[in-house]
Amino acid sequence: MTLHVLLCSHNGARFIAQQIASIRAQSRAVDVIHVFDHASQDGTREVLAQLAQESGGAPLALHWIDNAPGPALSFFNAMAQLAPQVGAGDCIFLADQDDVWLPGKVAAMLEAAAGLPLPWALFHDVQVVDEALAPLQPTFYTGNPYAVPRDIDPRRLLLVNPVIGHTLVLSGDMLASVARLPEPSAYVMHDWAVALVAQRMQRLAWVPQCLSLYRQHGANLLGASRQRSLGAQLQRGMQLAAQVLEQAMAWARAQSGGVLPAASPAAQLPGWLAQPWAGRNQLRVALHLAWHALVSGPTLRRRAMGLFLVLQALRPARQGARP
Repeated sequence: MTLHVLLCSHNGARFIAQQIASIRAQSRAVDVIHVFDHASQDGTREVLAQLAQESGGAPLALHWIDNAPGPALSFFNAMAQLAPQVGAGDCIFLADQDDVWLPGKVAAMLEAAAGLPLPWALFHDVQVVDEALAPLQPTFYTGNPYAVPRDIDPRRLLLVNPVIGHTLVLSGDMLASVARLPEPSAYVMHDWAVALVAQRMQRLAWVPQCLSLYRQHGANLLGASRQRSLGAQLQRGMQLAAQVLEQAMAWARAQSGGVLPAASPAAQLPGWLAQPWAGRNQLRVALHLAWHALVSGPTLRRRAMGLFLVLQALRPARQGARP
C-alpha cells in the first residue's frame, strides 16, 4: 500500500511551507506528496522548488498547471490525473495549502481504515484556528450548522456538505470512481462530490478526532464561520441555492450514466433522484430539495434554503426560459 498526498495550490506562498512541513513530520510517514500548482504568481512555485530539493521527509512530485480554474475543478482535474497512477488499495490524502496536520493524523486515519472493505472514504474533525493558529473552535461539528452523522444522510447531503476537503482520505478505487464522475463543473466543491459518491455506496465514515488545524484567514474561499451583512447573506443564499440545484440535477443524471458503482440498498437514496425528469426539470427538483430543507434543516437559516431554492427555480421562468 502506497500513501499518497494530493495537494492543490494557488498563490499559497504564505502558508504552504508550514503545511508541507506538517505532512513530512507525521509519525507515520507518507510515501509521496503530489503538488499541483495552478498558475501561482506569488512565489509559491519557488517555495515548492526549494522544498523539493530538501533531503528528508516525503518527496514532492511537482506539477505546474498553467491555469487556475478554482479549487473544485483544480482538485477534480488533479484527481483524474492521479487516479491511473494509484492502486485500488492505496491511500490518497487530500490536502489544502494553508492548513496544518497534527503529527498523528496519518496513523489515526490508517488505523480507522484498517479492515474496511474497498472502496472507502474517511474524513475527520478539526480544530478551527485563526491565521496565527490560535484556537477559535475546538471542533468543527458543533451542531450549528454541521453535525455528523446527521448531515451525511443522503437527503441532507443534497443540501449541505459537512465534509472538509483537507480531512478526506480515499482508497485508490474510490478516487477512481470520483475521477470518473461526469460534469465535474456542476459540483459546488470536490469534497461534496466525494461525499455523494461514497455515501451512495455507504462507504463514507467519520473519524471523530481533531487531526488537523483548519486555518481561517482573509483569503479563505470557504470558512468555518463567516460574518455577513443581511444583504450579503441573501445574495449568498441565492447563489448557493443555484449551485445546489445545478449539482443535484447533475447528480441525478449521473445515477443513470453507467459510470458510478452500484448504490447500496442501505443508502436509502431519495426515490425522485432516479426519475427521468430529475436531471432536467429544474422546478420539480427544486421543490423536492426545498421540502427536504424545510423538514430536515436544523436551523432557521438552513430551512431558509428551501425558499431560496424555489425562488431560484422560478427565476428562469420569469425571464421567459423554460424551467
